[in-house]
Amino acid sequence: MDRYPLITVLTLSYNSTYIYESIQSVLEQSYPHIEYIIVDDGSGAFCQDEICAYIKEHKGSNLEDYQVIVHPQNLGTVKASNTGLTHSHGAYIFNLAADDVFFDPDVLIKWTQEMIRRNSMIMTGRYAVYDEKMTECKGLGPSDEEVWILESKSPKKIFRKLINANFIYGCCTARSRLLIENYGLYDENYRLIEDYPAALSLSRQGIVIDYWEQPVVKYRQGGVSSPWRFNPDYERDSDKILRREILPYVNLKFYIKLRYYFWKLKRSQDSRFAYEYSQICGEKQNVKVIFLLFRYPIPTLRILKRKLSGKYKTTGR
Repeated sequence: MDRYPLITVLTLSYNSTYIYESIQSVLEQSYPHIEYIIVDDGSGAFCQDEICAYIKEHKGSNLEDYQVIVHPQNLGTVKASNTGLTHSHGAYIFNLAADDVFFDPDVLIKWTQEMIRRNSMIMTGRYAVYDEKMTECKGLGPSDEEVWILESKSPKKIFRKLINANFIYGCCTARSRLLIENYGLYDENYRLIEDYPAALSLSRQGIVIDYWEQPVVKYRQGGVSSPWRFNPDYERDSDKILRREILPYVNLKFYIKLRYYFWKLKRSQDSRFAYEYSQICGEKQNVKVIFLLFRYPIPTLRILKRKLSGKYKTTGR
């Protein structure tokens, strides 16, 4: 294989505030042969011409081609991802959300070389979680236990761990053209969640998901999968994943269902707490946080712990 084959960076956008930061992150990459595809999924105020003009003005000679595709209406993350994949030509495809940035300018050249060296079909790296302003790093993922599972290179172990929750995120996972040709696009039975069903399916089929011990992306907190936000489409996708991707392949179905029920209960409580907490912060009446302790004890204690440790800062809205 060519040492520096054409690679594709795919950015999905939907009402994205920080898309120019993401674009600049791509344009600053040192990799010599990049194709860049942006898919906007029906944003209300997305200006295709302005985006194209920005890329044209700031791109280097290493950006060999770019496309800015606009869906006239919102179709969801899965279909938007597949739109990007079907228009891509790279030997490897890297995702970059329109709110995130690559970890440094050399990520793509190092990541691609690592995939070539290992003859990898799919490889996930580390992600650094940042605050909204991208000034404070709040931690790295995946966890030590998840890394241990990934380094086992056992699809069965990875699947068993994935049953609990996803830890192979699209934001830090690259796919080869060979993987897409052999195993297809993302499953359009889902609307918003593309990475979790794919990871479950691939691991069930015995595909090794390689792990690279390098941070590849700065992930901006928030988004549809955040436990602080309730999205009915996300909940429906989650229910469907349980029914289609997990329960038919496990023995302890009752236990899995029960654990999932408590996960949804916790998520719902976190969402309600987040709304009331944001109202208190917006009114700059932080003293009222103590009243949330009685209504939402666990989420409130988590917030107080972060505040006391200096890891959590509130901003009025």
